[in-house]
Amino acid sequence: MRIGKSERLSLYLTLNTLCAFILMFIILLIHVNLTTMCHDFNIDSFRWETDSMECRVFGYIFFCVISSVFWSYALQVIFRYVRVVYPMNSCINHVKLYLFVFIPIQWLIAFTIVIPLLTCLNGIHLLLPNEMYCGVQFEKFPIVVYTSVVEVWIPIMIISVCYLRIIRTIQQRSSKQIPFVRNKRDLKATHRIITMIFILSIMNIPTIIYLMIFWISTNELNPLIYRITWLSLSFGSLILCFMLPQLVTLVRIF
Repeated sequence: MRIGKSERLSLYLTLNTLCAFILMFIILLIHVNLTTMCHDFNIDSFRWETDSMECRVFGYIFFCVISSVFWSYALQVIFRYVRVVYPMNSCINHVKLYLFVFIPIQWLIAFTIVIPLLTCLNGIHLLLPNEMYCGVQFEKFPIVVYTSVVEVWIPIMIISVCYLRIIRTIQQRSSKQIPFVRNKRDLKATHRIITMIFILSIMNIPTIIYLMIFWISTNELNPLIYRITWLSLSFGSLILCFMLPQLVTLVRIF
């Protein structure tokens, strides 16, 4: 079935998110799950013994890919926001503009905002003695807050603002206008994206609740929380990888 230029762009943006998910799942499997299993079963391979720069860089890449997932969702919603609110400005929704400018910028943002964790904040280290991989230390409140804000909450805020603006624009337009049907489809796709992010956020609720209790109290951090966090992220990634093809089908139909 032949699809239009706008629908093809929607498909490319969805595939961009899917690639970010696949990368995140692969790195999570190798950097976290595999090293954890090697440590538990006393296998010397595939685990970091020292807090080396190589380990920290691997942790940096891992958090960059996590960030790229949320920012790729934000880019999808921004595209639909522009198409709904500025339907006559077709030059902004040009396929090559997104492929060679906006998508690379999205990945550049994801990698840039994590650099402070590796440099000035010095927040990525080997999580000894119980975990044999490099990551953000949950004991350090400012680092956890910075990571959450730049990687998750800023993209979610952008998505929320665009979503509300899309709803308002559709409500103000007559159902007899030509873009109305397409706008309703954009709203449906945006709603699906918000549902996916909500699922991913729900999976991290146990970690959020535990960390809030930990920061308020004077108890020591239970190392098990790291495993709960990454196990939740693994399940969330699997669920969303199954949901993304449905979004691709939705895009192709529309």
